[in-house]
Amino acid sequence: MSVSHARDTAMTSTDESAVRNVPGLLEVLARVPDPRKSRGRRYLLTFVLAVAVACALAGARNFREAGDHAADLPQGVLARLGGIPHPLRRRMIAPSETRIRTLIQAIGADLLDDLTGGWVRALADAGRLDEALTAIAIDGKWLRGVLDGQVKLFAAMLHDQKVIIGQVRVPDGTTEVTQVKELLRDVDLDNAVVTADAAHSCRETAQYIAGKEEDGGREADYFLFVKGNTPSLQRAAFDAIQASGVGRAPDHTELDRSHGRVTRRSIWAADAGDIDFPQVKRVARIRRDRYDADGALIGKEIVHAVTSLGKEKAGAEALAGIARGQWGIESVHWVRDTAYDEDANTGYAGNGPQVMATLRNLAISLLYLAGVEEVTRTLQAIARDRNRLLDYLPL
Repeated sequence: MSVSHARDTAMTSTDESAVRNVPGLLEVLARVPDPRKSRGRRYLLTFVLAVAVACALAGARNFREAGDHAADLPQGVLARLGGIPHPLRRRMIAPSETRIRTLIQAIGADLLDDLTGGWVRALADAGRLDEALTAIAIDGKWLRGVLDGQVKLFAAMLHDQKVIIGQVRVPDGTTEVTQVKELLRDVDLDNAVVTADAAHSCRETAQYIAGKEEDGGREADYFLFVKGNTPSLQRAAFDAIQASGVGRAPDHTELDRSHGRVTRRSIWAADAGDIDFPQVKRVARIRRDRYDADGALIGKEIVHAVTSLGKEKAGAEALAGIARGQWGIESVHWVRDTAYDEDANTGYAGNGPQVMATLRNLAISLLYLAGVEEVTRTLQAIARDRNRLLDYLPL
């Protein structure tokens, strides 16, 4: 099926051709195995899942709201989603809240994450006009409204487009640090740098990302923040920066004026020297000074990082952008918490919590790919006019 959505208008003809080579959403969803027995199926699983995606794009926060949004979908939208007219009513009937909930709780959540993450990555790559370094952020998020906060998901996001390209559930009793290989196993890391917060500044993660293939590595690059959880590494990074010139001017500085305040970000980079850490080449110090509207200093933060990126791959300005991009995944989590009220998620049973999070990731990613900046406002606009769903669904 051809793919058409709002971002196409901003693409070159080459990009449009590349996007047309990416399968449509319905084709991707058709690859999810149906857990039901073949007898007595009223709806195709592909149709139910497509309706669920549409409901997430309309801002549905839970199964009840998904059922309400589904019931209000126009006939034209239901037809594009793969609906079949009822033989007696002669119109398409949307699946109910119960039907959506029972199927979402029963399907394979990990496979759905793999399929939709790979598909979103293909859409994002189709819009790339160059061979620039691909930055991928990884981070975990608790679903705190589920089972007293015992469900944690671990996701990967493209910095530039802020789209989620992978997600796994962290097994109970473990941490996200143990799931780096599982998360990135099927993610293309060719010419990529993986960024992560200080929880991942461990040898195993660095070796897996940047190590040689014959040693089980991926031969990509990493940019890892370091803090007090790895005191010796933090001290080594600090000492390397100090050795490069105490009091020297930053290698790059930028100002950010937003949210009624000014943030000045400065970065210093230096060779790692003899730091004992897998594949490390450089270290960085990032300082963030925050000022109010009148110019008064209201806060200061200094963090350090280690990276396998050499100067030939990323200068100081590029490192500053890579460091800043890691926090983009937090903004996606923030949208899920605010626009979707995710901590009050009601997908308690089976794979419900993970699949609902996947649908939210997919909806947010499609909006970002379409060039949307105000996600919450767009979700509200779609809820008022559900025909607009077709502007953002590459079917």
